Amino acid sequence: MTTTMVLGLLVAILVFWAVGAHNRLVRLRSDAMSAFSALDNVVSVQSALIRAAQPSASSLEPDRPSPFQDSLWLRLEAAAEQVAQALSNARARPLDPEAIRALSSAYGVMADAWRSPQAQRLDGTLHPQDLRARLAALDEQAVVHAANFDASVAVYNVAIRQFPALVLAGIWHFRPAQTLEWSRAAE
Repeated sequence: MTTTMVLGLLVAILVFWAVGAHNRLVRLRSDAMSAFSALDNVVSVQSALIRAAQPSASSLEPDRPSPFQDSLWLRLEAAAEQVAQALSNARARPLDPEAIRALSSAYGVMADAWRSPQAQRLDGTLHPQDLRARLAALDEQAVVHAANFDASVAVYNVAIRQFPALVLAGIWHFRPAQTLEWSRAAE
């Protein structure tokens, strides 16, 4: 073999390896984005249910002051709206650490509002049992989808930090992603 043939073979091997590494990173990123899409569907339904569930004035408990219930509903609606907004931002950039941190934070606010002592005392009017059951079922789904997203992100993050793919990840601008950190909303 001549030197030219050896160099040509080495260049060909390097090119094929680089294309394979790039395709692997793209596939792992796509897997994480697909896992986020499944989570997005469930969380957006949760948020929409809470925003649509405000009782009419005639269905509120007559012995409770209306401002108390109104402020609680405002808190729940604001939390659900915050989740919807954070979800919209994360939908545009599902692997952006800031967008995922904002979504995790917003989901935690919604979960806290839903589990607040004031909300629990109003269980009959504020949380009709069918709404509570639907939210609990959606929450179970969200936990599974969040775990899938976190697992996909972990695999993606490991892949972009391994040498020699680390070099290519830097060239092709593959950035580390953020896992979700939230508590369950319907506990």
